[in-house]
Amino acid sequence: MSALRLHKFKARFVRGIFASIAPLLLLQYLAFLPVTAEVPTVNYVFPAGGKQGSTVEITVGGKLDPWPLSVCGDSPGLTFKTNEAKGKFTLEISTNAPIGPHLIRFYNAEGASATRCFVVGHLDEQLEKEPNDSPDKAQALEKLPIVLNGRLDKTDDSDSFAVRLEKGQWLVAWVDAYSLDSPVDPILQLRDRAGTKVAFNHDDRSLDPLLAYQAKETGMFVLQLAGFAYPPRAEVRLTGGEGAVYRLTVSSGPVARYAFPPRVVRGSKTSVRLFGWNLGQTGEALACEIDASAVNKHAIDFFPALPALENRPRIRIGALPEQLEIEPNNTTDLAQPLPCPAAISGRIDPPGDEDRFALTAKKGDKFLFRLESAQFGFPLDGVLRITDQSGKELSRSDDAGRSADPELHWTAPADGTFVIAVSDLIQRGGSDFVYHLEINEPKPSFNAVVEGNAFRLEPGKSVEVKATVSRLHGFAANLLVVADGLPDGVTSTTATVSSKGEATLKLSATDDAKPANQPFRVLAIAPDLDPPAIRTAAANLKGQNTAAGDLLINQTEKLWVTVLPAKPKTEDKPADQPKKE
Repeated sequence: MSALRLHKFKARFVRGIFASIAPLLLLQYLAFLPVTAEVPTVNYVFPAGGKQGSTVEITVGGKLDPWPLSVCGDSPGLTFKTNEAKGKFTLEISTNAPIGPHLIRFYNAEGASATRCFVVGHLDEQLEKEPNDSPDKAQALEKLPIVLNGRLDKTDDSDSFAVRLEKGQWLVAWVDAYSLDSPVDPILQLRDRAGTKVAFNHDDRSLDPLLAYQAKETGMFVLQLAGFAYPPRAEVRLTGGEGAVYRLTVSSGPVARYAFPPRVVRGSKTSVRLFGWNLGQTGEALACEIDASAVNKHAIDFFPALPALENRPRIRIGALPEQLEIEPNNTTDLAQPLPCPAAISGRIDPPGDEDRFALTAKKGDKFLFRLESAQFGFPLDGVLRITDQSGKELSRSDDAGRSADPELHWTAPADGTFVIAVSDLIQRGGSDFVYHLEINEPKPSFNAVVEGNAFRLEPGKSVEVKATVSRLHGFAANLLVVADGLPDGVTSTTATVSSKGEATLKLSATDDAKPANQPFRVLAIAPDLDPPAIRTAAANLKGQNTAAGDLLINQTEKLWVTVLPAKPKTEDKPADQPKKE
């Protein structure tokens, strides 16, 4: 073999050997490279709920490197264990974990994810089983009530569930998906054994549907769930993906849609009537007592356990003395007398009804009227009017800012009796056009919101926390904003609230601050009052999606701070020595 041919042969041999081992060398090299740490991004939690007293294996999706992640929940009743498999956790739900939605947050040394919602329930739960994307493959529901945890996992996906109903029996099904912050606008439809669509619902109190159907005959029915993308896309078609998780509750037993009155007084026991489906022989209403005597003093609503029901209706908590509307009261001479302060519950029924209440005032008296209906999920588009005895309109409101419910501030122009009138904007009405009217003297107060809910800072550096403080009803005292519950090595400035209601805190970490991850609070304080008034600032979780309805949790007062690990110090290299001649 000539020297040239031998050289070419050796070159080909070396190239072949290198080509065969190069991937192995690359893998070994990458194995020794440090994983680049990032703030975790969690797009979904699946399943998004579980039953009290159960252990749930959950999966989270998003950017999770480096693994493992830590978890913080808003209740000691939720205990998380991080599994070896990436994205997997074991969650133990205690028997006394509060029923309802909870916020959980995932974090590592670099920072914390946005909060996700996890629901603790009281009913049996199971996972959706694929394939179930057509009526002939419908997943059989052998026992009701049941909560199904599923996801629309691909474009054009739909999930089907088969259920047997007796003639005259109501099927009630509702979905949590949009309200869990899933990127889906779900729909529900029900088909009979012939495939005919017998019931349909798209939006209820938010973009999530609620379907109720009374069976005309005994037999098998198929409940189908699908959804469109949210936020909407230019192409209108059924959506799906890993993050399109949902909770579907299906019941054929007694279910309450709402209570009347819709508010009960904190610390008391109140007789209410529950309205919904399968509620006794008439199926119309069920009388019971709501016990709010042991409700947490900070709670604005709760989910009482009522033996006669399969669901736990959300009950709102109030502080004012409660009354019920007394008919007839739709003319000035029949106006129902109402003191101040007070709260009254009523209905606009029949269509075109206008309820009137008489209020005696002196010139210069100030009042705050607040009507609640849309926020409870009722269809009333409420209007508040104030008139004199002759019927002359003195003031009017049909919306309050971004709320569909009206609020009205009014000062009496003279001594006398005036009339507060409640109606629907387009003269609709019915048994579910329920409202709750509060009348009070406006008291100076304030509240605060924070821009953002998770903050990061390096040792020796600072980060700004911006707050907006709203002065209500002429509140004029000096206001300060402070941070509370910061980790060791982190301090905060105290900010004075400007005339525009703005305040900026500066969180600073010392050079030797240790790595930390923990919740903290921002407080707005009126220090000159005796005693000082304090409000905890809330961060908005809902974004700008106000028109689409509420999430299960819209705000949090539990903010998060991460102190990053100190960066390794680099040694200064000595300058090159001049060469000796």
